Amino acid sequence: MDQIDLLIAHMEDISHKAVKTGSAASRFLTPAEAQSVSDYFTHKRIAVSFDGGFNGAERVRAVFLNPDWGECDRAELFTTLEIKFRPQDILTHRDILGALMALGIERDTTGDIVCKDGRAVLVCLPELGGYIAENFTKAGRVGVTVAEIGLSELPTKQEDLIIKTDTVASLRLDAVLCAAFGLSRTKASTLISAGSVNLDHKQCLQSAKEVDEGALLSVRGLGRAKLLEIGGMSRKGRIFVQFGLYGG
Repeated sequence: MDQIDLLIAHMEDISHKAVKTGSAASRFLTPAEAQSVSDYFTHKRIAVSFDGGFNGAERVRAVFLNPDWGECDRAELFTTLEIKFRPQDILTHRDILGALMALGIERDTTGDIVCKDGRAVLVCLPELGGYIAENFTKAGRVGVTVAEIGLSELPTKQEDLIIKTDTVASLRLDAVLCAAFGLSRTKASTLISAGSVNLDHKQCLQSAKEVDEGALLSVRGLGRAKLLEIGGMSRKGRIFVQFGLYGG
C-alpha cells in the first residue's frame, strides 16, 4: 500500500467518524494530499471541505460533515498564535518552523506560517496551542513571545509573485514550462519524463498535457509558477501568456 492509499484509508476512517458524530477533521494536509482527498471524495455522500485558517492557505485540514447534522464551528478547528520578536531580528518561515520542530512539534499539526514586520502568525491544532505558547521562547538565538489571537485577526496572505509575460507555440506542458522557467524543449521534456514536474500538485508525466489558466506548475529544483493569464494570438500565431513566479 503506497502513501496515497494510506492517506485515503485514514481519511475514510475520519469520514466514518463524521457520519457518527456530525463532523470530524484531519490534521493539516499538503496541497498534493488535499488534492488527492478532494478527488477521491468528489462523488461520495459525505461532504468534505478544506480549511487552513488563512484565506488561500496552502496547508489545510480536511473537514468532513454529515449533512444531516449541520455545520462545523471553524473556531474549533484551529488555535491561532502570534509570535513577536524585535523588528531588527529577522526571522523567516524556515526559522519559525525549525524552532517548532525542535520542540517536537510534528509538521502536520501546524498550518501555514506568515512572517512580517517583527511578528509571525501561525495556526495549529487546538490541543497544541497551550504547549507552543508556553515552550516556544526562542527561534535560534532570537527571543520570542507567543500569545493566542482570534481567528479573525489572521492577516491576509500575499502571494510573492514575480510577473513574467511571454508567448508559447501551444499550451502543452513542455511548451509552457519552457516559457515559465526559461528551459529548452528538450530539458523540459526530460524533467517531465523524470517525474520532476507537478501540475496542480500532482505529478504529470505527459509532455503533451494541456495547461489551463490558473494552473500551478512546480519543478523540482527550479521552483513554482502559476499560469495567471492566457491571452490572444500574436501575428505569428503564438499565444500570449502571463506567469506569476514564486519568489523565495
